[in-house]
Amino acid sequence: MNDLHILRQLAGEYAELAMTDFNLAVPNRYRDLNSLRSDVRPPVLVFEEPWGEFDHEELKLRCQDEHNRVLEDRLRKDIFKVRHHRGDYAIKPYAEAHVSLNDSGYGFTVTDQRTIESLTGSSISAHSYTDQLPDESALERFRLPEITINQEKTAANVEQAAQVFDGLLKVRKAGVTLYMASWDVIPRLHGVQNCMFDLYDRPEFMHAVIDWFTRVHEHELTRYEELNVLETDPYYTHCTPACTWDLPVKDIDRDNITARDVWCRSMAQIFSMVSPEMHDEFDLQYTQRLFDRCGLSYYGCCEPLHNKIPQLKKRFKNLRRISITPWADPDSAAEQMGSDYVLSYKCNPAFVASGKLDAEPARAEVERVLDACHRNHTPCEFILKDISTVSARAEVLGEWVNMVNDCIDRRWKP
Repeated sequence: MNDLHILRQLAGEYAELAMTDFNLAVPNRYRDLNSLRSDVRPPVLVFEEPWGEFDHEELKLRCQDEHNRVLEDRLRKDIFKVRHHRGDYAIKPYAEAHVSLNDSGYGFTVTDQRTIESLTGSSISAHSYTDQLPDESALERFRLPEITINQEKTAANVEQAAQVFDGLLKVRKAGVTLYMASWDVIPRLHGVQNCMFDLYDRPEFMHAVIDWFTRVHEHELTRYEELNVLETDPYYTHCTPACTWDLPVKDIDRDNITARDVWCRSMAQIFSMVSPEMHDEFDLQYTQRLFDRCGLSYYGCCEPLHNKIPQLKKRFKNLRRISITPWADPDSAAEQMGSDYVLSYKCNPAFVASGKLDAEPARAEVERVLDACHRNHTPCEFILKDISTVSARAEVLGEWVNMVNDCIDRRWKP
């Protein structure tokens, strides 16, 4: 069986799942949620699965060519997710051919060493990093990247999608989504402990570092506009629904796309340890320079943000969704957010880590969020992500989805 035959078979399975009534209806539900309608049933989604732990025939790659294996891997994972722990996950009813870019970089490359590897096959590991920002002289290494379209690779992606999905689905060129989280990179160049010390001991230096990163992102955003490669139909912005009635879906090949047409996402997980005032000073005021250029924005990841919502409101006028985690207070968050933002709740992945659902605390977590959002008319969703392990038992993800849906059926009140 050759590569094209393998991919065509998978494409047929994908297309059949994509064109179901359920799948086609989900994006409009996302759009209603992002319109801040608290009567929308909260979506339930699973992302960032520990794929390396899953020893399933459905996931085994059989293509020989590396370019084909990338597409095969994406198709197999989407099909597996839909069949085994779908929740409210939607796949696109068209085939994507991704634009490939050349990027010269900003002067630094993260240098790390894996210090603790997973024992189960998960890709999660512990790292130690080399400090590349020891003093002010290191700032001289920063440069604005040269970004161009790799026409050859882009054409190859289009040709591959056209062959694989011929007669099954239309092909659409897919562009860049904006994920601009400087404080996820800076600790890998300087070290977490060094960053924490320098925020206090050398604030001018840290302001210079974050200003440089922000300038790099501003330059990237400008180049994406000039190259017309921004993606206007993302179903998800880092694991959370991005379909919206507020931003137009445009065609890269025919329409002019600007930052005003797209989402931008950022976060500062390392700032879990700093005050709201310091968070605002060293991250939010810089992120505002990026968010202000875009259509809609989404802030947060794993950092607890319930005590920083006033700062988020002050800075970001186009903020639509806020990440609230197990380390945050959902009651406080929902009270402050009201009906002005989507509360994107990130459920605790520890409750599936053993491979057996720890049902009692998992259910209590979901019920607390549902009650808080009901009291405050806050639209919400439940996302399970950052899943380091399920002890090689993939079935627990479907059990988690069923548990959350049961909680919603029992307690959710539109």
